[in-house]
Amino acid sequence: MVTAKRQQQRYTNRDRKALLARFHASGCVNEKQFSRENNVKYQTWQGWRKKEQQITSSKRHSRKATLGGQGRKPMIPFAADLLYYMRERRSNNKYVRVFHLMQWIRRHKNDWLVAYIAAKKSEEVGFESLRCLLLRFCARNRFTHRKPCVSKLSQVVLDSVWLGYAAHFHTKYADYPKSTILNADETGLYFDMPPGSTLAEIGNRRWHTTHTDVGVVTQRKVVQK
Repeated sequence: MVTAKRQQQRYTNRDRKALLARFHASGCVNEKQFSRENNVKYQTWQGWRKKEQQITSSKRHSRKATLGGQGRKPMIPFAADLLYYMRERRSNNKYVRVFHLMQWIRRHKNDWLVAYIAAKKSEEVGFESLRCLLLRFCARNRFTHRKPCVSKLSQVVLDSVWLGYAAHFHTKYADYPKSTILNADETGLYFDMPPGSTLAEIGNRRWHTTHTDVGVVTQRKVVQK
């Protein structure tokens, strides 16, 4: 003979608060009898009694079945601030790399960083673990590595943009001698190249920086425009 499985009863926060209030209002002394009369398992009732203060003071929605706080605790306690920093850099059309996140943590959360590294076997292991932790944090918040792609605009549109920028450039820098204006496509210039990829939020398109290969030489400095 196959016995049917016992169906587990589901109680909401409203049910728990109502039964606890009814118990105190009734003045009942025998808790086992009270739980039996209200069709609540005695083991369940004992758990409610142990957490009575937490249940009655909870501000969680009454239709919820839990008090909240379940799940794995975050390893980065300042996750909201770090995420804000990442989005702010992206909104300003700046690259976001794990290196930038480490630098931000070193400047603003140095105490946490020192404690995190000290808990590892060595400093090298600690920073490698931190790098992996930050990559998981980025993936959890829908940030992935992206690379510049080939433009899908037509050649007519690209030519119009190119001519418009050329007119704007020569108007803006008309006071400079032509000998100080160099074409980076034809002249060997050395400058810090941006990284090949950046961390960007999925579904968010804010990368509008126009890359041009024209430089202005002023006081022995090369400024990429």
